[in-house]
Amino acid sequence: MTTEPAIPSFLGAPVQRREDPALITGMARYVDDITPNGTLYLALVRSPFAHAEVTGIDVEAAHEVPGVWAIITSEDVADVLMPPTPNPARNVPRRYPLVQGKALMPGDPVAAVVAETAAAAKDAADLVFVDYEPLDVVGDMEEAIEAPPIHPEFESNVAYDRSKGDRKAFELVEGPIRLSGVVEHPRVVPAPMENRAILAEWMEDGLKVHLSSQAPQLMQKQLASDFDLSQTAVRVITPFVGGAFGCKFDLAEEDYLTVIAARVTGRPVKWTESRREHLLTIGHGRAQRHRYEVVAENDGKIKGLWVDSMIDLGCRARYIPWIELTPRMGTGNYDIPVYGWRMRGILTNRAPRGIYRGAGRPEATLTLERVIEAVAGATGVDPAEVRRRNFIQPDQFPYHSSGGAVAGGYKYDTGEYEKTLDKLLEVADYEGLRTEQAAAREQGRLMGIGLSAYVEVCGFESWGAARVQVHPDGSVTVFVETLDQGQGHRTSFAQLVAGVLGLDVDQVKIEQGDTATTPYGWGTSGSRSIAQGGSASHAAAGKVAEKAKKVAGRLLEASAADIVLADGQATVAGTDVSVTWEEVVTAALNGNVPDGVTPGLDEEIHLKSGGLNFPFGCHLAVVDIDPESGSPRLDRMWAVDDAGNIVNPMLAEGQRHGGLAQGVGQALWEQVIYDEDGNLVTSSFMDYLIPTAVSLPLFGLDGTVTPTPTNPLGAKGLGEAGAIGSTPAVVNAVADALGGADVQIPVTAEQIWRILHS
Repeated sequence: MTTEPAIPSFLGAPVQRREDPALITGMARYVDDITPNGTLYLALVRSPFAHAEVTGIDVEAAHEVPGVWAIITSEDVADVLMPPTPNPARNVPRRYPLVQGKALMPGDPVAAVVAETAAAAKDAADLVFVDYEPLDVVGDMEEAIEAPPIHPEFESNVAYDRSKGDRKAFELVEGPIRLSGVVEHPRVVPAPMENRAILAEWMEDGLKVHLSSQAPQLMQKQLASDFDLSQTAVRVITPFVGGAFGCKFDLAEEDYLTVIAARVTGRPVKWTESRREHLLTIGHGRAQRHRYEVVAENDGKIKGLWVDSMIDLGCRARYIPWIELTPRMGTGNYDIPVYGWRMRGILTNRAPRGIYRGAGRPEATLTLERVIEAVAGATGVDPAEVRRRNFIQPDQFPYHSSGGAVAGGYKYDTGEYEKTLDKLLEVADYEGLRTEQAAAREQGRLMGIGLSAYVEVCGFESWGAARVQVHPDGSVTVFVETLDQGQGHRTSFAQLVAGVLGLDVDQVKIEQGDTATTPYGWGTSGSRSIAQGGSASHAAAGKVAEKAKKVAGRLLEASAADIVLADGQATVAGTDVSVTWEEVVTAALNGNVPDGVTPGLDEEIHLKSGGLNFPFGCHLAVVDIDPESGSPRLDRMWAVDDAGNIVNPMLAEGQRHGGLAQGVGQALWEQVIYDEDGNLVTSSFMDYLIPTAVSLPLFGLDGTVTPTPTNPLGAKGLGEAGAIGSTPAVVNAVADALGGADVQIPVTAEQIWRILHS
């Protein structure tokens, strides 16, 4: 018997995105494109005040607008449940779809209008008269700690105060370098291309919801619980999603109101978020202030780190579990012997803090990389060398991060951090850049070079689910629990399954986003899709292949172990004897199978992973500053990332580009701003600045490969990498151009000008 050749696989192949034709031709359907007969539209009456008592509502004029079906006010929703569960011990207040007596942020929903057209609903909403009694606004976190609680049922605005690590042990750490500083992480907005949208219909058998979401199964579970239904009575359908970045991982007040409006009217009801509503009320990201203390040796080796953090939670809790990701990832790539942290969550009269791309890892990385730069500046050691001297070494893996379990860290799987640093310094010609910088300074030009290193945690929820269905014509449908929001799962998952079955990618279709057909799971967040959903799809296809080989072996009178699936054929290894894939499928469906094998080829699997995975990398940015205006320009940027085995390098490159753009935007432009009265200043893209193609250079991308043992693919998450590593690289470059100045993001031209003229 000849040796069996390797199973053909599309792993690592740059297969073109199969989603793009529908997107390019306008055939892709989003929630707002779906309008059943009789659809009504919902509009919100929102508070113009950040903090105010609602003393009265007059809806009479609004009811006179033609086409108005219903107006929903606070008493109509006073008994509606919404997540999270109230927790007095952690100052987690109960959440309602509409204001209950007091508006707590600008844009807080006070009433909802349902009408025949979106225009009529908006016109009627404008005619709802609300009496407000303005109250003092609690804005800055420091002030909020001492201010009267915005939720009178609690004793203070400090929602929680947690710490881990031994503060006394840190204070006893000795070293010649002792530094402290503050790193601000201002509020930012997810701002996907498609805003949130929902279409709700109450049917004879329950509730059907079309929802722009990242996790339809979780939304099904939540809606069933809160509206006292069985999960089988709730169907959530998510069509194409135009981006999410974390902000579509939970249910908002408007989602509940739309469902309630559909129940009240007996008609389908749709709500589509406007861009201003998104900027005003979406769960904002970041919103942290870190005070660090670090002790180091003269050679740059860090001996101890303490970080005291405050998080601006906004006026109410939305999604709590992600909050402590920041301190738990607080030591990043570095082996820091003594580490500890304190974290306080503060309630303010601002929009709730939500999930945003990276969710805690960008905050941890920016603070840590500013610490590294501070140590480099104080010791005179090159920033690249400081990183190298503190890196966790390959023989230390698996490595328990954050000063050990006492500080609540994670168990890192694999890592070779110096390898990414070395490759970055090589591809960017670091020595050449430093020579160029020295020449620029002699000419009076402000050129800065910034480095960063990062590690992130991915693969949350330790299992994934997929079902592979083989049709009589040989085509295959894969039903997955993950949810594509632009990442390209319809392509990459098809590659994985096609490679195992020896089929063309076009023969495999990926179905997602419908709770009536897809297995239960956690959807897509935290870069879990390939590691969990992809691995499950690959494993389910492996079960199908195993069964198909047994059927083919029966047809060919050969051992299943000698059957190779490739090019649409089942072939006896080392021979020309074969049958087509379609013949194998027909035999399986007709029951022409070996004893002990059930007819058909369909398989479903719930695959448990071996744990979390930890991708990593190093980024470098080159910034030029105009000395007259202070305007910074990102001139060049390189990223060397390691996400283990890559399924589709073309899709991975797209994810990296998008993440880099978001990280650069956070470094230089993006910031949610409120005025002294609590009004949102950045309420449009004229005021809230996001990166565009003309403001970014061509990125230089490279990588290393350190597979993870935690899943069969050896793949780590990659979707958030660019947004984590790029921000500190750009900030460090600006600081370097200014001679090591203390800068805070976004590093605007005004901030730089003030530093230059201070």
